[in-house]
Amino acid sequence: MIARLTLSLLLGGTAFAGFTPVLNLIEPRGGQRGTEVEMQFYGERLDGLQELLAYDPGVEVRSIAVENDKHASAKVFIKPDAPLGEHGLRVRTTGGVSYLRSFFVGQFPVVNEVDPNDKPEQAQRIELNTTVQGVAKQEDVDYYVCSLKKGQRFTAEVEAMRLGRTMFDAYVAIVDPKGFEIASCDDAPLLRTDAFVSTIIPEDGDYRVLVREAAYEGNDNCEYRVSIGTFPRPTGVFPTGAKPGETVEFKFIGDPAGEFTERVTIPADAGGRFPLFPSRDGLSAPSPVWIKVSSLNHVAEIEPNEGAKQATKLPDLPCAAHGVIGETGDVDFFSFSAKKGENLTLKVLARELRSPLDPVLSIRDADKGKNLANNDDQGGPDSILQWAAPEDGEYVAVVRDQLKQGGADFTYRLEITRRDPVVAAALPVVERDNSQKWKVINVPRGNRYAAVINVTRENIGCDLAFSAESLPAGVSLKSPVFHRSVNATPVVFEATAEAPVAGSLHRFKVKSTGDAPPLEGALIDTVHHVEVNNQGAYHSAESDRIAVAVIEEAPFHLELEAPAVPIVKNGSMNLKVRAQRNGDYKEPINLRFLWNPPGIGTPATVTMPGDQSEALYEVNANGDAAPGEWQVCVLGEANTPKGPVLVSTSLVTLKIAEPYLGMAIDMAATEQGKPTTVVCKVDYPGNFTGNATAELLGLPHGAKTQPVSFPKGQAEVNFPVEIAADAAVGKHTALFCRVTVPENGATILHQVGQGGTLRIDKPAENAPPPPPVAKAEEKPAAAAAPAEKPLSRLEQLRQLKK
Repeated sequence: MIARLTLSLLLGGTAFAGFTPVLNLIEPRGGQRGTEVEMQFYGERLDGLQELLAYDPGVEVRSIAVENDKHASAKVFIKPDAPLGEHGLRVRTTGGVSYLRSFFVGQFPVVNEVDPNDKPEQAQRIELNTTVQGVAKQEDVDYYVCSLKKGQRFTAEVEAMRLGRTMFDAYVAIVDPKGFEIASCDDAPLLRTDAFVSTIIPEDGDYRVLVREAAYEGNDNCEYRVSIGTFPRPTGVFPTGAKPGETVEFKFIGDPAGEFTERVTIPADAGGRFPLFPSRDGLSAPSPVWIKVSSLNHVAEIEPNEGAKQATKLPDLPCAAHGVIGETGDVDFFSFSAKKGENLTLKVLARELRSPLDPVLSIRDADKGKNLANNDDQGGPDSILQWAAPEDGEYVAVVRDQLKQGGADFTYRLEITRRDPVVAAALPVVERDNSQKWKVINVPRGNRYAAVINVTRENIGCDLAFSAESLPAGVSLKSPVFHRSVNATPVVFEATAEAPVAGSLHRFKVKSTGDAPPLEGALIDTVHHVEVNNQGAYHSAESDRIAVAVIEEAPFHLELEAPAVPIVKNGSMNLKVRAQRNGDYKEPINLRFLWNPPGIGTPATVTMPGDQSEALYEVNANGDAAPGEWQVCVLGEANTPKGPVLVSTSLVTLKIAEPYLGMAIDMAATEQGKPTTVVCKVDYPGNFTGNATAELLGLPHGAKTQPVSFPKGQAEVNFPVEIAADAAVGKHTALFCRVTVPENGATILHQVGQGGTLRIDKPAENAPPPPPVAKAEEKPAAAAAPAEKPLSRLEQLRQLKK
C-alpha cells in the first residue's frame, strides 16, 4: 500500500508548480514506531507537492504543507507495526516524481545531537535505548554518555552511509569511565561501511559512545543516526536460508551476551534476500541479519565434514546447504550426485548475506579426489561456478575461506541448481555516478515519454514482450517486441489530454514470445544512493516497482517523421524531428536518440534552436548493421519557466537493408597537370529504378571531378578527374563513392568503394608540357555515355617504354 494524500485538499491552486521536482533532503532522517513525525522536504520545484510515495507499508501521511518551491513538509504517522529499517520515499508534484530518498524507522525515541559535545567531559547525556541524530563535521568527535551496571549489554549502532547522503565512513567506540576504548569499529561486514559495537559492561559507571568520521574528514553533509542501548546485536544467523511459509528456529550468533534462538515463520510470498530482525528481552537489533528464501530443499552441514569421506550428503538436485567455516583452516565438504553433461550452477552466498566469509568454491571427483573446477570471485566477492558433470557419478563441493580464516559468524549458503532459462528486465544507468537519472516515468498530459528497457536472458535466446501490470488512469504503453539479438529496446508511454494528474508505483515484466517456451521475469530497478567514480556503489536500493505519473502539460510536442526509404549498410540518412510549440515558447530543445539498433550510430545529442521547429538527426549504418525493421524514437529535453521537462516522439520504424549496389575502384595513376579517369566497377545485389547519382570523394588537393548519373545495370562508372599542376603528390588511398539511389520520391545514400587509390607523380624531367585542358562546363549530372576505356597504370608504363 502506498501512503498518499492529495494536496488539493489542503492548498488552493498549483499554477506555479514546477516540472521535475528535486528532493535533496528529508529531515529528520528517521522516526520511532507509533509516533507522528513532521517531515521536512528540501529541494527544488516542490511547490506542486501532492503526495508522498512510500515503497513499504507503515507510513501514513496525515497532512501536507508547502512553504515555497524549495521547502515543504508533511505530518506522517509511523504505525506501530511499520517494518524496522530503511524505507524508500519519493515526493510527487504536479510536475513529476522525485529521486528516491531514505527514511529510517526505529524502535527508540529520537533526540538531536546537542553541541558542544566534542570532548569526553562535554558528552551529551542520553537515556538508554535512544536514537540520536547528529552530524560529524570536519575533525569533529561526538560523545554521548549513559550510566550502566556491571553485566549489562551495551550496544551502539550507526546509520551513516546507509542514510544515502554522502560518502561517510563512520567510526564508533565505547569508552569506559577511565577514558579507554573497550570496543571500537570502523566497518562491520554485516553493515558494510557502517559500524556497530556491543560489549558486556565490566563495572558500574558512566560509559561514553564516541562517533566520528573514520579519518576525521567529516562535513555538514555527514549526518548519522546512532542507536545506543541494551538491545541485542548478533553478527550472524544460522541457518542462512529457508523456504517461503516455513517456520524455522534460527540461531543468532555473535551477540556479546551469548547465542540465542528465535522461531520465525517466513511469509508465504517472500523470496530472495530476506531480513530478520533479532529480538531479545523485548528489544530488537536496529538492522537485520540476512537469509536467502527460496523453494530449494536444503540441509545443514553435519560436522565433522572436513574430507570427502565425511562429506555432508546433499538432497537430490537442485538443492541448498547451510554451513559455517567455524574456525581457522576449516574446510567443509558436501557430496552430491550428478548426471553426465548435466549443466549446473554452484554458488556460495556469503558476502551477499553480509557474512565475513570470503568464500572459495571447488568441485572434486568423490572417488579420486581430483580437482575439477574452482572459483574465488566471479563478478563479485562470492563464488560461483558454471559446471557440467563429465560422467555420471558422485562429486564433492568444497567451501573454505580465501585467507583460511573462520569464526562462529562465518556462515554461508551453498546452492546447486540446474542452468534453467531466466529472463529479467531493468532500467539502464544513463549517466555516470547518477544512477537515478531518468528512473521515473513522468508523462505530460496529452503527450509522451520514452524509456529504454534493458533485458537479460540466461540459457535461452528468445524474443521478449514487455508489459505493465498496471498504469495510471489515461496512460498507455507502446512496446515493440524485443528481438532476441538485442538486450535493450525503447518503449513509449502516452497520456491522454484528459488523464488526471496523479501517479503511483507500478510493476512491469518481460515474457518470452514466439516459439520459445513460456518464461517470465520481473523488472528490477537498482539505484545507488552513494557511489564514487571508479570505486562503485557504497549504498544501494532495489525495487520491483517503478514510479509512473501523469504530470502537467508540457509546452511542446515532438514528432519523428517516419523515413520513406530504408537505410543501407555503410549508408546514412537524416531523420526529421518536428516540434509543435505552444504559444510563444521559444526555448532550445535538446534531442537524444535513446537507443540505436545494432550497427546504427547517431550523435549523442542534437539541439533544435528556439526559433526553429524542425531539426535533422543524422543516422549512420556501419557494415555490421542488422537488416530488419526496428522501432526508434527521440527524447527531447527543454527548460521551461517551471523547470526542465522531457517529451518523446512516438515510435517509428527504421528499416535497415542490404546495399542496392556495390563498387570497386580501380587504381588510377597520373602526373601533376595531367588529367586521368577513375574507373569504378559496379555490382547490383539489389533492385532500383531510375538513375543513381555517384560522387567521387576523398580526392587530394588539386584533383576534382563532377558527379556522374547512371542507370541500374551499367557495369562501370568513369570519373574524369582534373589534376592541377600543384596537385598533392603521392599515393592517396582514401577514395570512395557516395551514391544516391532513388526510391519512393526520396533517395537512399550509399557509401561504397572505400579504399580507392589515386597516385599522383611529379612530371618526368624534360617531359613536354601537357596539352591544355578545356574547362568543363558546370551543369547538372547526366547519364554517362560509354567512354573509351582508360589505360591502366601497367599499360601506361608499357607505353612509356616504347
